[in-house]
Amino acid sequence: MRVTRRIALLALLLAPLAWAADIGISPPRIELVGTVGERLIGTAIVLTGADREQIIAVEVGDWTMDPFGDLVFLPTGAARDGAATWIEPEAESFVLDGRGSREVRFAVTIPAGAEGTHHAMVYFTVLPAADAAQGVGVVTTTRVALAVYVTVAGTERGGAELVDLFQADDRTIVAVIVNDGNTVMRLAGELQLRDEAGTVRHRFDVPDTPVLRDSERQLAFVLPPEVEPGFYVALALIEDSRGGLLAGELPLDVP
Repeated sequence: MRVTRRIALLALLLAPLAWAADIGISPPRIELVGTVGERLIGTAIVLTGADREQIIAVEVGDWTMDPFGDLVFLPTGAARDGAATWIEPEAESFVLDGRGSREVRFAVTIPAGAEGTHHAMVYFTVLPAADAAQGVGVVTTTRVALAVYVTVAGTERGGAELVDLFQADDRTIVAVIVNDGNTVMRLAGELQLRDEAGTVRHRFDVPDTPVLRDSERQLAFVLPPEVEPGFYVALALIEDSRGGLLAGELPLDVP
């Protein structure tokens, strides 16, 4: 028997609920703040739309993100800024009633020497039913991931820079942002396209985007068909969650 898993990758978004098939979690992201040695408690709700009772396994793991925003899942203790070793779930598994929900808790203990923001995932996996394990075939299970961010109060260090703004191809503009602080940073703002007279012809929102500590992130803006060929000046006005404004300007020809 081969077991495959589906993972919900909505854990880093602002959506109030992350779903994968018939299991969900709310909220999909938890941010905790404490001091060295402090024991913090995180709480989330796991719920299901399935009619039958399910057994849910609870696991903890580390993760990181590449410059393009893709998640990279890592074993516990493998991430440079991981917090998986800090987290202790209240149980290794639990029973979730059909069409029901359950509050789950986990403890986070901040170790000596920690500073800035560290992060981990708490996974909730539907275990295959006992009758599915019989015979030969593929059994598909479902997993949702809860992103956990832990910031050590009083150790935060800021710093961000828009290091490049370039035209990747005829209709793609890329902004490269570096977070050289030690806390996670979230982006907002807009990209404007101005004509030769300086009039704003188009505006594109910067999506809510996390940039992990000491890392680089690339934001790609694909110009839609309504952007007509011609000369423009692209003006990036990117806001970071620490209150900074990252600005850059790029002349470009759209064929």
